[in-house]
Parts: sequence; C-alpha cells; structure tokens
Amino acid sequence: MDAKAEKIALFRFGVIAGLVLEPLPRGELTRRAQEIAARHFDIPASQRTSISVDTLLDWALRYRNGGFEALAPQPRQDRGQPRTITPQLADLIERLKRENPHRTGTTLLRELALSSGQHTAGISASTLYRFLKQHGLSERQLLAPPAHKKFEAEHSNQIWQSDMLYGPYVQRPGGGKMQALLHAILDDASRLIPHAQFYASQGLDACLDCLRQAVAARGAAIRLYMDNAKIYRSPQLARIAASIGMLIVHTPPYQPEGRGKIERFFRSCREQFLNNLDRKQTLSLEELNDRLWVWLDVYHRTEHSALGTTPLLRWQRDIEHIRQLPPATDFRRLFFHRLDRVVRRDCTFLLQNRFYEAPPHLAGETIEARFDPLDPAVVEIYFQGQPEGVARLVDPVVNGRLPSAKASKAAAPEPTGINFVDLLIQKKDEEEPPW
Repeated sequence: MDAKAEKIALFRFGVIAGLVLEPLPRGELTRRAQEIAARHFDIPASQRTSISVDTLLDWALRYRNGGFEALAPQPRQDRGQPRTITPQLADLIERLKRENPHRTGTTLLRELALSSGQHTAGISASTLYRFLKQHGLSERQLLAPPAHKKFEAEHSNQIWQSDMLYGPYVQRPGGGKMQALLHAILDDASRLIPHAQFYASQGLDACLDCLRQAVAARGAAIRLYMDNAKIYRSPQLARIAASIGMLIVHTPPYQPEGRGKIERFFRSCREQFLNNLDRKQTLSLEELNDRLWVWLDVYHRTEHSALGTTPLLRWQRDIEHIRQLPPATDFRRLFFHRLDRVVRRDCTFLLQNRFYEAPPHLAGETIEARFDPLDPAVVEIYFQGQPEGVARLVDPVVNGRLPSAKASKAAAPEPTGINFVDLLIQKKDEEEPPW
C-alpha cells in the first residue's frame, strides 16, 4: 500500500468507525449511515464532498471481511497494461528497439506509421514512452552496464591494482618543465601501496620499473588488476608476469568500477598530498618523489575507515601468505626487455635509437637483445637461447682509428680432380658407337 492509498484508507475508516466498531441493533446501521451521508467531507484525491449510504455500507462490509487493508482503493485489473497497444504492436516495438537501442521515440513512431501504411502510428508519443519505460526498453535501460558487486581480496597480496595519475609539473633536466606521472600499485585487501613513484613518462618502462620495486619490497601478488590500455597488454609485461608467477587481469573496456580502490587512493593523494604542495616552487622529479614517500609512510600508519586499522597492520596480518621470490633472484635481470634484432654486415644493430656492436660471427643473424629500458648501458646478447656476451655501444670515432680487420686466408683445399665439362665429354665418348 502506497502513501496515497493509505491516506484514503485512513479517511474511510474514520468515516465508518461508528458503523463497525460496535454491534448495532436491526435498523440502526442504516440510520447511522444516513446521518453520516448527510454530512460534508474533504475527501482525499476527490472533488466530491458527500458520500452515499450505499457507499458507506459497502465500506463497512469490506472492513468486516478484509480489515483495514480492504479499505484501500483497488487497482485496475489492467493497470500497467497499455490499452491502445495490441500484443502484435507491442512485440514489433520491442523488436525494433532491441534491434537498435539508439532508435528515438520519434523515429519509432515514423517507422510504425510507414510500416502500417497510415499517416500516423496509431499511438501517442506519451503512450510509446510510457510503454518503453515500463518494459525496460529505453535507451538507458538497454545500454546500462551490468550491476557490479563490491568485492575485496581475502588475503594481502592476493590482488594488486595498478593505475596511473597525472601529477604536477616538475623541472626538466635540460631546462623547462614537464608533467610528472604517478604510477602506483595498491594491495586490494589491505589498501597498502607496495610502490608508487612519479616518472617522466607514462610508457611501459615506467610501469615495469614500478612493478619491479613493488615485488622487491612487498613480494609477489597472485593477480595484478590493470587498465585495458595498450601498454598494459604488452607481451613484455605478460612474459615478466608469467616469470614471476603473476596473472595479469585487464579491466573490461568502459568499466572502471573494478579499480575503485586505487581511484579512491588517488583521490586521497590529490587531497592530502598534491593539494598541499607549494605551487610557487617547482620541484625536480627526485624532490617530488622524496615528498611522496614521506607522505606514503604517514598513509600506511593512519587508520583506514574501511578497514578499522592501518594499511600496514592489515598487510602484516597476512604475512604468512606473502609469497617472496628466492633471495638469489636478480630482479633487475628478471625485468629485462627482450627484443629481436638483426645484426648488420658491419656487426651492429639498432636499439632505442643507438647502435651496438655484436660479435663478428653473428653478422646477418637475428639475435635477442636483453636490457633494462631505464638503463640501456648494458645489453646482453642471446643467439638461439645461448648467451653471446655483452654488446658494446658503438663509437664511430674510435672505430675510424682502428685498423680494419682482415679476413684470415684459409688453407687451399686438396684438389678433387672433378670437372663438369670433362665429365660430359667422357660420358659422350662412352655413349658413341666405335664405328
């Protein structure tokens, strides 16, 4: 019973209370009903001011049989059912709308009119819009994303979330300014930040460096929940994650709700850290990161409203579930990029717009270069899965001063005595008859 129906039922009960609350002798019920009918009332949801005797007796009978609920106005039997839309027309409208949810009501009315061969569709625009809304056929209802449920990992390092935030402008090493970008990883269960750092780029190199430091500091997660951007679908990232034993899970397109926790962290970072920086002072990237890590230490030791404890204590509670990589693991080499390169005839190959030298016997071969993208000073060469040493950065000036390497002459092979033309002549002589 809604508020309007309840108000009407209360009014009716107040009117007939003298007829139903006590037993009445024969004829007294009708006499009292006539007295009530002679009065004037302010009837809810009606412009009438009087009530007939028959109506009063009907209300009294309904109350005795069904109680207070029976005094509420009864809804129509066909309530919610369009009386001007036939079942065949309703089916056609539903098929048209589901076929193209972007069809507007005006377009639907025109299509219905043209398909029926009449000048009008036979229904009004308000009737059509009401029908679409009642049956969940409006554009918003048809294109609405599925409902999301609130989730949380059971243990720390079970799920990590990673994302990027545009930060303030900092000093460029060569002069001028550049925008810093914050790469951060958040533990889903504890809201702890395994690592966060401002970088000069938003590319894969910065993402992998952030992940490397997170794994080195807090162990390896089981799943890493990331955006659907191109850099996060890199085969380099997939290979490195598989080597660590971490599954990469991508957010479905246009559904950022799954990364709500790290988005909430970014909001706290803006409100508590970025908004309190001195805007008159332009920091370097190193100075900005030093300030960030000081604030993160405070964040980890402050009680989180959703946890009832601090992120650090919540993470430490599951310390026995944390999976650490073996102590002998070389994190830097584990996160090396691996790219195939063709060695030129001059024994060089191009990597990140710089030339490196490879051993001479690899000229013309396809090698695998393994290197740290943030520090490409050391490039390891692998050929057919076997190490072939370290590539040296080409210095053309030094190479121009060195004498050219001369190929050593191999010893002459022992003659075989076989000559193609002599063999043909010999074969011809054998085949010709002696006469």
